[in-house]
Amino acid sequence: MRDDDAIEVTPALEKLIASCENFSVPLLLATIPKPASKALGARVRKSPLVRGAVHGYRHRNYSPEGVKTCELGNHRPLETVLGELREGREKLLELFDGNLSDIIVPPWNRIHDEIINELQELGFKGLSIHAWLKHEMPLPMVNTHVDIMHWSAGTIGREHNWVLNQVTLNLEIARKKGGRAIGILSHHLAHDDKAWAMLDKLYATLEGKVDWVTADSLISEPAEPIS
Repeated sequence: MRDDDAIEVTPALEKLIASCENFSVPLLLATIPKPASKALGARVRKSPLVRGAVHGYRHRNYSPEGVKTCELGNHRPLETVLGELREGREKLLELFDGNLSDIIVPPWNRIHDEIINELQELGFKGLSIHAWLKHEMPLPMVNTHVDIMHWSAGTIGREHNWVLNQVTLNLEIARKKGGRAIGILSHHLAHDDKAWAMLDKLYATLEGKVDWVTADSLISEPAEPIS
């Protein structure tokens, strides 16, 4: 389970952590380093199931008008982008007292090749975006595949049956790829009542039927077959 855009401790974050704890679901909490608060660090350190991850630096769009939103792209000098990621990683390592994932989560699930090629030099061992791979990557991928939010419909939670169907379809794809893991994606700050209810119902439906694993445990898996 991956959740994006954490900055501070909010009722929504507490609700998300409680839901994960109720069903023993490990949570990769993609955290925006620049605005991340000390209180968030203290809260994450209290929950063994939660691990922070670097989520860009400011979660700011630097793409030109008419180009898809992207923070980790080639629209700025490479040294600037890498410097921010280095600074962000160092801040979160201290904030979470070392409880930081080796996986980087790009804002909007977009990152350009120039940045990807330098990630290992910054200490990252894995990358998490959304969807199955279309081509080989230079470092391990731990992606999400089912987003519980329906963004184009006005930022509302997906129906339970839709999410469950997507989980089933993606598990079938995963089997064809040698038993890969699939990831669920949430955004606690954007959840409406439907999203919260659906998430708990999904956890309850899957309880005892799937094995939840930490994202970092998947870094060492063999590379995903490209088909």
